[in-house]
Amino acid sequence: MGRGLYTTEPRFRDVLHACADLLVPHLDVPLLDLLWGDARHLLEQTRYAQPAIVSVEVALTGYLEATGVRPDAVAGHSLGELAAAWAAGVLSLPDLLRLTALRGRLMQDRPTTGAMAVVHTDTDTLVDALRAHPGLEIAAYNAPNVHTVTGPADTLARFREDTPHRTQLLPVSHAFHSADMEPAVAPFAEAMAATALKPPAVPFASTLTGTWHTPDSAVDAGHWADAIRRPVRFAQALAALAETDPGAVWEIGPHPHLTPLARTTLVEPHPVWLTTLQRGRGDQVQLHTALAAHHNLTGADLNWPALHEDKRHRTTTLPVYPFHREPLAAPPARRRAVTNAVSHPLFDRHYEHRSEGQ
Repeated sequence: MGRGLYTTEPRFRDVLHACADLLVPHLDVPLLDLLWGDARHLLEQTRYAQPAIVSVEVALTGYLEATGVRPDAVAGHSLGELAAAWAAGVLSLPDLLRLTALRGRLMQDRPTTGAMAVVHTDTDTLVDALRAHPGLEIAAYNAPNVHTVTGPADTLARFREDTPHRTQLLPVSHAFHSADMEPAVAPFAEAMAATALKPPAVPFASTLTGTWHTPDSAVDAGHWADAIRRPVRFAQALAALAETDPGAVWEIGPHPHLTPLARTTLVEPHPVWLTTLQRGRGDQVQLHTALAAHHNLTGADLNWPALHEDKRHRTTTLPVYPFHREPLAAPPARRRAVTNAVSHPLFDRHYEHRSEGQ
């Protein structure tokens, strides 16, 4: 969750502090305690996990923007669509964090008797298979042959026993995007309706519809509330993003869950896939490597001063020595005369070594 960046990158740290301050009225546990302190075990509860994840995404986005990486188009998966709305200018940061905390609380209050699993098969086959297991629904269309199923835990267990397709149970506390979430829709719609929303400032692909947000859909409170209950159409939204012919696609988050799905969805030639953080790898190494790839492979320049700002780096003048502008093809005797005419010891040793070695 970015702890390494917090200790090494001032810009990331500053934005995360801003998120922590804004969340004080909406969380009963300080954000930094949730991320890395004694309360981090609470991240197993969605009421705490959602604001924590969004805050890290905001801090990562703020850091990238400071270094010169700004989005030409955005999309977000489930909760991530709220963070994408902030990045697109639809939501202010205070509203984003307030609504995220509310969303987490509303979902936390729902029954914990549900479960979710990834199923590896195509859409038509999965739809047919689910008819024999009432109560189960598709929660996310992640890739042509990768879907998430949600519903009652016992029904999902029977489905996993019956299906010939590969499945993977997800470590979640609730059956998100299922009928269990229905009571959370209306209160969240009410909160969204009371929030000042703006049309997107950059193209914004909706994972509720799988198409581009319009000025009307982005400010529609019902759209954001329905996203709690209805499935995530990530594969379709990714196809919309592909229409922009991106040179690079960044996954903003604590671990690259979406990039492998995107790779199997888009056809060649692929853009440069870049991820901000990766579990098991040093945060700064991961992010700086991605920034270098972004610069080298796309030709986009970076804000180099911002990469070093407030890090207490010391600028050192390199040692210099005089050059006697003589051709290197001079005969050995002449080369010896050149070295004798120059007083700098490094310069002398360099030319003496070349002279004696030939």
